[in-house]
Amino acid sequence: MKKTGLVVLGLLAAGIICTSCSSKKEAAASPADKTVTLNFSHTMAPNSMSDMAAKKFKELVEARSNGSIKVNIVTNCGLSGGDLSKAIEMTGAGDIDIHAASPTNLATFDPHFYIFWMPFLFPTTDSLMNVIHNQDILKMVGEWTEKQNIRLLGIHNAGARQISNNKKEIRKPDDLKGMNIRVPGAKLFIDCFRDAFGANPTAMDFSEVYTALQQHTIDGQENPVSVFDSSKFNEVQKYLTLWNYVRDTTGWFMSEKTFRKLSPAQQNAVTSCATEALDWADGYLKTNEETILAKLNSEGVKVATLSDAEIQAFSDKCKPLYDSYKSVIGADVIAAFQNAAAGK
Repeated sequence: MKKTGLVVLGLLAAGIICTSCSSKKEAAASPADKTVTLNFSHTMAPNSMSDMAAKKFKELVEARSNGSIKVNIVTNCGLSGGDLSKAIEMTGAGDIDIHAASPTNLATFDPHFYIFWMPFLFPTTDSLMNVIHNQDILKMVGEWTEKQNIRLLGIHNAGARQISNNKKEIRKPDDLKGMNIRVPGAKLFIDCFRDAFGANPTAMDFSEVYTALQQHTIDGQENPVSVFDSSKFNEVQKYLTLWNYVRDTTGWFMSEKTFRKLSPAQQNAVTSCATEALDWADGYLKTNEETILAKLNSEGVKVATLSDAEIQAFSDKCKPLYDSYKSVIGADVIAAFQNAAAGK
């Protein structure tokens, strides 16, 4: 009897093990784990930093998902015909799976996002990194994106926005008076350049900037040096001033609708590989900007690096903007970002 009981128990155990194996096989073959293609859109040109970061993500996630996730990268906001706001809408609807763009592209839908473009908010690169790695800040921003049916995958440093022109070296606020400067189509930039610096700001789609500079429709523009370089502005701009007035960021925004269609394993692959690719972008920017500046110098661009005192003169001119934008962005949001930037 004892022997028979042991046999029965053994058969039952074997049955349980086989059932477990069968369940694992069925889970591995479930439709959720079938190959999916993610359309990854970004706003910049081929071989720009945004493009290289997207390629890094593609490399990582295709390997980590064992080929069950494929990534199709589309440059220059091509899936929305170059329309930045439409790209955000398409991401919320699931027509774009992942979109990399400045967080302020969402300001049309939620003015909280203007915080990322407040001038001289981040005095140093370290102060910016304090913010984009702060879990409370990421949670706050993630709550804003959730309202658009978008999941925040993370944010990376996209470089400080520097100013270029084809007339003269810019070293003090008065040098900007009367200059026609292209700015992104946000009231914050219009207010900054018109009211703080006395310039003539012109809102214009980025795709039109090179031609406008070439034809002298505008005198200058402001963008990170990586964008200046990849857009070949050195061909139409002689002077570049490093004043670090806005430290740009790129957010990676994923359609919540798409994310929920993925299996848990695929979701984990996307989020972990996004984090790694964003970290890669931060490292790439840090090592590459000096190379770009040396290249621009060799191409005849006159690069002016401002002292702390010179930068402070510009910053002082922008202080009234913080009072006027408290009602737009929220005094609590401004304070949270300022505290995070200071490492508090």
